Amino acid sequence: MAVNETGGGLVLRRLGPDDAEPLAALVALYAGALLGRAPETPNPAYVKRLLAEPVVEIAGADLDGRLVGFALYYDLPEAISGRRAGQLDDLFVLPEARGRGVAQSLIARVVNEGKARGWIHLRWMVPDGSPAGALYDRIAERAPWRNYVVRIDQTMKW
Repeated sequence: MAVNETGGGLVLRRLGPDDAEPLAALVALYAGALLGRAPETPNPAYVKRLLAEPVVEIAGADLDGRLVGFALYYDLPEAISGRRAGQLDDLFVLPEARGRGVAQSLIARVVNEGKARGWIHLRWMVPDGSPAGALYDRIAERAPWRNYVVRIDQTMKW
């Protein structure tokens, strides 16, 4: 498990099965925030399965010994270039830990992972009105394409 100490008590690392309980709490808060309702009930069993998925990687951020954020990403084939690309699918930082460089550090960790793997780029989608938009505008450029969705489960709207 690779660990990066970034200073100020922030430690970045790849999460594993032993992190299911604290990660489940963060995932519940994240889901509630995206869905615009009260936090979901933490589901450690689901998160344990998520952590065991062979195509999913999750970087975590510990601040002063407590898990305060995560970035879920994938290593994917990129057909046009014939190389690989990274897809950042979920990024969340506890509200009380925001403004301390946690999200930017998590993204930098994934970018560094991508450099080591020879990715052509790291891409991600952001919901309209995301409070993280200002950060993303500072550290990345907007992609020249739009994102669309086909809603298969009509009960999930965000």
